[in-house]
Amino acid sequence: MGKSGAGKTSMRLLIFSNYTANDTRRLGATIDVEHSTVQFMGDLNLNIWDCGGQHKYLDNYLNEQKENIFGNVEVLIYVFDLETTNKDSEYMLYDECLHSLATYSRDAKVYCLVHKMDKIPDPEKKAQTVELYRQALAKRSDLFRPEVFGTSIWDQSLYHAWSQIVYKMVPNMATIEDHLNNFRRLADATEVALFERATFLVVCSASVDPSTALKKYMGVSQSIKTYRFTCGQLQLPFQSIEMRNKNYSLFIEPFTKSTYILVITTDPDIEPAVTKANINAARNHFVKLAD
Repeated sequence: MGKSGAGKTSMRLLIFSNYTANDTRRLGATIDVEHSTVQFMGDLNLNIWDCGGQHKYLDNYLNEQKENIFGNVEVLIYVFDLETTNKDSEYMLYDECLHSLATYSRDAKVYCLVHKMDKIPDPEKKAQTVELYRQALAKRSDLFRPEVFGTSIWDQSLYHAWSQIVYKMVPNMATIEDHLNNFRRLADATEVALFERATFLVVCSASVDPSTALKKYMGVSQSIKTYRFTCGQLQLPFQSIEMRNKNYSLFIEPFTKSTYILVITTDPDIEPAVTKANINAARNHFVKLAD
């Protein structure tokens, strides 16, 4: 949800339909509501409602179609356009959406994306801008506590936000993460991460230094999607990646039917064949865990 031109459809197609940022330039305005169903992490179906932001549609959502739009919602993602000149009007629309959500889906989670952050070149000013939105939005509802992210289709921030959102939607993610940590220790790996196969979003990770790992995985996610897109244009299937230098060995391999696994080792005494054997040995265990 969000006003027209905020970038809702662009980010949806970038994440779920393998569009590139440049591809989104040719998109027109969304007409009413675009429904799509995405299979995620095997048997989890995400039913995504991309709601057009023109005034006539918004008025319809909040009046005649209120129960249909806001009933049985698991997650509301509200997209704020950083370039909007009338923030008061946008906050009012956000308030109306939360009021309807409170009436029909009180248990829904709310995420707010402050979009088009590429318009602010200074990293410190970016952080300040997101924090101002975070403070303002925290005061606007007693029922919902929205998580706020700064995003752009031109960098990894969009993957970071969506990875955080879907992480909390997968029912047994805590169990998968525990087992991933065990695998990292048993394989003597420095870092391990699971990526969802279709979107290449990071779903969970285990690292010796978690404070810097997640940002790195977002870059990997963005790079792999770009590389896979190039492979598709050349009609070559993307299969796996292996990189080695004097500092580390990196492997990205198909893992379960719905994931890829990233494994990084920094111990020079660990042979690449051993790491691949460990990945193969763990695969059946994680397949059973997913079932």
